[in-house]
Amino acid sequence: MDCVFTADAESVVTGWKGLAARALVPSGLNSPELLAPAMARVGGAQLAVVRDAQGLRMVLPVIRRRWPLPLLSNWMSPVSFAGQPHLDSDLAVPALTAFLRAAGAPVILRSVPVSGPLWEAITAAAGHVAVLDRWQRAGLEVSGNYANWFETSFERKRRKEYRRQRARLAEQGAFAAVSLQTGEDTGPWVAEFLKLEAASWKGRRGTAINADPAAAEILREACEGLAAAGKLRFWKLALDGRPVAMLYAIVEGGHAWLGKIAHDEAFARFSPGVLQILQATEDLFAEGGLTHVDSCAIPGHPMIDHVWRGRIEVADVMLAPANFGAVRFAIFVKAERLRRKARAAAKSIFYKLTRRRPS
Repeated sequence: MDCVFTADAESVVTGWKGLAARALVPSGLNSPELLAPAMARVGGAQLAVVRDAQGLRMVLPVIRRRWPLPLLSNWMSPVSFAGQPHLDSDLAVPALTAFLRAAGAPVILRSVPVSGPLWEAITAAAGHVAVLDRWQRAGLEVSGNYANWFETSFERKRRKEYRRQRARLAEQGAFAAVSLQTGEDTGPWVAEFLKLEAASWKGRRGTAINADPAAAEILREACEGLAAAGKLRFWKLALDGRPVAMLYAIVEGGHAWLGKIAHDEAFARFSPGVLQILQATEDLFAEGGLTHVDSCAIPGHPMIDHVWRGRIEVADVMLAPANFGAVRFAIFVKAERLRRKARAAAKSIFYKLTRRRPS
């Protein structure tokens, strides 16, 4: 097997889509429909592509870092956090081994589940493995039906409150809970979402997608491609035709990953974000074929953690081939941990000075 690095994602999209369909584990956040437009508009990222005579065996977007020591890391697009590599289900370990040997430096894989087929392949392929950070985020196990999940997930008082909030919101105008339909144009959905998000605290803080024209264009193109591939879900709560909450998700291979959520702060007393999550949850249960949904939220998120009680344990992990050398690998691990500690301290000072909370 050979491993090459290329910035031209479009040149491998066809083979990449085929690999995604037979991958060891689904990796919706690294879907070619999302990553190809992102790489075309944002510099610095490359695709690590492992192939043999029969085709592609691994694809992973990566970026090279130079400080404090040179290494590779899986790349985060402007509209999603880092996803997992697409690996051929029959040749995952050889493909990962070829990638690590070709990298020329240790590799950091961010936000990797610490159990399951991918973790097993990582530990089998890498000569050196070090967990840099480990945490949990909210997830949803799709088992049974929504009615049973709702009854068992919340105490009676909480269930009553959610129903009351939805009823009160519906009294504010002509209420509708709608979702993107197969074949429907995604353009108006994305435009409404971007406008709604920009009008919120994210817009005031400068973190809304619309604050970056390239990111907004990536989302538009990615949603079009994801919808065409059957991978996009979009939900909306509306009053008199005007959205008060919106949320999208990416679906691949029985798994789903939530994207960004936005809501109109004028209706905050009705908890539109929570109501939007509940609408999406009900639809995900009704869809059939799904088993797990990743919230993609920060640890301890003040909203989703209280709605989805399941937890997904993930880690940032540093890898290197066996011939890298144990002492040298330990130096890289220590340098990276010190970098992260310094960065965390700087962020803590920033949040204290600005009186902001992580989000």
